[in-house]
Amino acid sequence: MKRALLVCLLVGLVAAPTVAVADELSPALSATLGDDDVSPGQEATLTVSITNSPEIYSLQYSPNATQAHTTARHVKATMKSGSAPIDVKTGTKTVAGTLPTGQTVPTSFRIAVDQNAKPGTYRVPIEVTYTYTKTLGPDGLGNFVRDDKTVTKTMHVTVHVEDEPRFRVVDTATNASVGDTGPTTLTLKNVGSEPANDARVTVSPQGTQFVVGGGQPVTSYVGEWAVGENRSVTVSSSVAADAEAQNYTLGAQVTYANANGNTRQSDSLVASVRPLAEQTFSLSDVSSTLRSGEEGTLNATVENTGPKAVSNAVVTVSTSSTGIVPNRNEFAVGTLEAGERVSVSFPIDVTGSAEAGPRQVQLGVRYTNDAGETRQSDSLPATVRVAPERDRFTVEPVDGTLTAGASDTVTFRLTNNGDTPVTNVNAKVYADSPVSTGDDQAFVPSLAPGETTNITFSLSASGSALAKTYPVSMDFQYDSGGETKLSNYYQVPLTVTKPTGSGGPPLGLIGGVVAVLLVVAGGYLYYKRQ
Repeated sequence: MKRALLVCLLVGLVAAPTVAVADELSPALSATLGDDDVSPGQEATLTVSITNSPEIYSLQYSPNATQAHTTARHVKATMKSGSAPIDVKTGTKTVAGTLPTGQTVPTSFRIAVDQNAKPGTYRVPIEVTYTYTKTLGPDGLGNFVRDDKTVTKTMHVTVHVEDEPRFRVVDTATNASVGDTGPTTLTLKNVGSEPANDARVTVSPQGTQFVVGGGQPVTSYVGEWAVGENRSVTVSSSVAADAEAQNYTLGAQVTYANANGNTRQSDSLVASVRPLAEQTFSLSDVSSTLRSGEEGTLNATVENTGPKAVSNAVVTVSTSSTGIVPNRNEFAVGTLEAGERVSVSFPIDVTGSAEAGPRQVQLGVRYTNDAGETRQSDSLPATVRVAPERDRFTVEPVDGTLTAGASDTVTFRLTNNGDTPVTNVNAKVYADSPVSTGDDQAFVPSLAPGETTNITFSLSASGSALAKTYPVSMDFQYDSGGETKLSNYYQVPLTVTKPTGSGGPPLGLIGGVVAVLLVVAGGYLYYKRQ
C-alpha cells in the first residue's frame, strides 16, 4: 500500500506543469542630467532625463506580458536640494502617463544657486514615484495573480558649481524724459569668483515705450573686469510721447573670456529704469493792454515746472484771431532752471477792424535738450481782452474864437490818449469857407501817455462870415512802436464873432469927419498966429 502511494505521488509530480513566480520583471528607472554646470547666484533650468531600461532575463513571458510588467505608469519626479547649495523652485512634476521599456522622457526643474555657493560638484536627489504590474503567483487553478505596485525610488544627478565671473545690475539712471531722448547708464558688478577678460556689455530694448539704440541692441566694450568691481555703460535712449513715468525693463548680457581664454556669455540680466516725467512749463500772471486800432502789450510769467533745466529757451506767441498781430513773436530767455520763473512781454498791434472782446493766444517754449536737439513745449493757451477802439488823441480849443473879417492864431490843447508814447507828431488843420487856413501845421516832438501840450495855427474868417460856431478838422501823423501812423480826422469847434461896435456909424464915415475937423482946427490956429 505504501509503495502504491509513493508511485502515485511520483507520477503526479512528473505530470504537473512547472510554475515560476513572475515577479522578476519590473521597470528600472534612472535619471541623468545633461548640462550640469551652474554658477553662484544663478537661476537656471535643469533638464533631467528619466529612462526606463530594465534587464529582461526571463524568456518564459510573451512580449506582451513582458511589456506589461516592465512599463512604468503614472511616473512623477521631485527634485530635492539635498546637500547642494541650491533652492529648487519647481514642485513635483508629472513625467509621463506611461514609460515603456527603452524610452526616455525629459523633465525640467527651475533652481536658484546660492549667492555664496562654493565651487564644486554636488549630488542632487531626484525622487521618482511610479506604478507597474506585478505577478504574485498562481491562484491554484493554473492562473497567475497580478496586482499594481507603486514604487518610490531616489536617484541622484550631479551638479557642478563653476568657478567663474558672474554679473549683477546694481544701478540704473536715465536723463531721458517722456517724449524725449537722453542718456541711460547701467552699472554692473562682477559678483563671481573669477575676473573677466575682454568683457563687453550688450544692452537691449525690451519694448517700444523705452527704447535704447534706436530699437537695436547696443554693445559697449569694458575690457578687464576684476572680482567685486563695478563697471558702467551709457547708451542713448528715447521714451515714447505716450509713455508713463514708470519703470521699464532693459536686457543686459556680458560676453567675456574666462581664465582659459574661452569665450563665455553671462546669463541674461534684467535692468529696471524709470524715465523722467515729461518736460513741462506753466503760464501765470497774464495781462494785456490791447485795444482795437492801437498797439498794446501782452505780459505773462512762464515757469519751468521741470523736471530738468533747459537751455536756449525762447518763449513764443501766436494767435489765429483776426486783427491781432504780434510785432514780435519771440522772447529770448536762455537757460531756465527747473522751478525758475521769467516774465515776458510782447508788443501786439490790434487793427481797427478787430472787435472788442476776449481773444485766445498761444504761448510756448522752444528749447534745447541734453542731446542738443531742439524741442517745442505743448501750447500754453491764454485769454486776453481787446478793449473797444478809442481816439488816439483828444483835441480841445484853448482860444477858439475868431473875428469875422480878421486873421488870428488859434490854440488847441492836444493830449496823448493812448497807453504808449508817441513821437514826431505832425498836426495839420483843415477848414472850409468862410474859414480858411494860413499856417496850417504844428509839430510836437513827443507825447507820453496822458501828456498834454498846446498847438497853434493861423486861421482867418471872411468878413461875410456869420457869427456862429464852425467846424475845423485836423489829423496827426506820428510814430509809435517803430511805425509811422496816421490818425483819424478830428473835428474841433471854432467860434466866429462879429467885429466890436458893429451896430453904430460906419467907421469910415467917422474917420472922415475927424479928418475934416482936424483940418479946420489947423487952419484956425494958423490964422491966429498971423
